[in-house]
Amino acid sequence: MKKRLRILVAHNVPRPRTGGMSRLMGFIHDYMISEGHSVDSFCSDDVPRRWSGRITRFTFPLLARQRAVEAARSGNPYDLINIHEPSAAAISTFKKAAGNPSVVVTSYGIERRAWELSLAERQFSRGGPSLKTRLIYPATILWQSRWGLVRADHILCSNSEDNDYLVQRLKISPEKITRMFSGADSTYAMNVALRDYTSANRLLFAGTWIKRKGIEDLVPAFTALASLHANLTLTILAAGVSEAEVRSTFPEGIRSRVFCASTQSEIENITVYSASDIYVLPSLFEGTPLTLVEAMMSGMPIVTSATCGMKDVIRHEENGLLVPTRSPERTMAAIERLLNDPQLRARLGRAAQQEAMEKYSWERVAEPVLEVYERLCSRQNGHS
Repeated sequence: MKKRLRILVAHNVPRPRTGGMSRLMGFIHDYMISEGHSVDSFCSDDVPRRWSGRITRFTFPLLARQRAVEAARSGNPYDLINIHEPSAAAISTFKKAAGNPSVVVTSYGIERRAWELSLAERQFSRGGPSLKTRLIYPATILWQSRWGLVRADHILCSNSEDNDYLVQRLKISPEKITRMFSGADSTYAMNVALRDYTSANRLLFAGTWIKRKGIEDLVPAFTALASLHANLTLTILAAGVSEAEVRSTFPEGIRSRVFCASTQSEIENITVYSASDIYVLPSLFEGTPLTLVEAMMSGMPIVTSATCGMKDVIRHEENGLLVPTRSPERTMAAIERLLNDPQLRARLGRAAQQEAMEKYSWERVAEPVLEVYERLCSRQNGHS
């Protein structure tokens, strides 16, 4: 009989499952609980107010470690700690007092890779981090991320590019790395039979309204398309900013055709996907977006950028359309193809939905993670 594991999940995000990170960790660890394991969480909501704000870059890692130390002192230590990459240095280095748990570092996109991409934006005359950020970010986040990755017992990474970076740049053994996929509940597929592929005038962008999500490509692409298609609309799901702020980035004449939606439950999320015709995500950098898999499960035809986890999941012309990063013209052309071709919409949407059902249920994506947990803890017990 397998040992019942005590797991601590420590990620510096709010506990409610409204963001990609909290949802991904929440649903994966629901599976751990269903398999008989015990899971506790430590998140940003648990940080005292006096230690919150920008200093949480340092206080959260220390408080997460302290949580594990207190559990060990009480005689009920954690067998394993899953911690987000930027917060991993403290517990992966100083874990003896916490009972020597196995430390699994989860990355949603290697911080150093994201940083290098943001610096490269200057080469394309697309801005880039401020001088203040260029000074502060490496001194607060980058070194912790690198040290945590190097010291981890195992790493869960979110795309093949990250896997290659870990092996080639950080010289981490491939045996210490597992590719983690995003998932979606099968309820996203419940309205696929009712999806009407014969018409399309509702685009969906699901993600935070920030630079790395490709908004500098989305805005000109939609602007050009809106001039060609009088009924075309764009919905922004979970923008993280006000509708007024989002609309202000578009020309005044089409702002009334841009809408923001926020949801508090899976059913509300499903409703937004079901009411949309084409999913668009021209992101510059991601792990593997949870919203991408939800769109696939919903049977939506997809236009996304050929990088990170998107190109791992989407195969061009088979279950979606891939476009280069930093290319609003190519993004616009791909969307235009879908708007003008109902057969293409139907073929790509149905292929995406079928693949999501086969590969990306929460049980399917959680199983490799559980295997990592059980293997690490088995080795740990064998050496104790």
